[in-house]
Amino acid sequence: MRFRPPKGWDRESVALFIHDSGVRIERRSYRKREGWFLIPTDLDQEVIGFDPTPKGRNLAFAAFAEGRLIITRKKKARPVEPMARPKRGRKPKEDAEEDSGEDLEETTDAGAPEERGRGADDDS
Repeated sequence: MRFRPPKGWDRESVALFIHDSGVRIERRSYRKREGWFLIPTDLDQEVIGFDPTPKGRNLAFAAFAEGRLIITRKKKARPVEPMARPKRGRKPKEDAEEDSGEDLEETTDAGAPEERGRGADDDS
């Protein structure tokens, strides 16, 4: 009889099951010990080992279901939206005239601080 993993688990091979969160249950040798291991996604958490039997595998699934590991969900990358490209071509004639710099000369003479101060004193 073939073992069916619980909901949310994918069977990658006879010895490897991967949960949607990235947690793994794997039959392997770890720290000189053979068995089923509940391997968290966060490397700071401890790996939990079980006997290398079908009962050990079932206990690993039960331990996960009980919440013996703190699950951190993988962040899904947001799809990147393409940037709007500027329209190619020439600027309209009105825009080209405004950018010619003629307006800058008028504002620099009229906007000088010295002249503004004199005009206000003369009127009083």
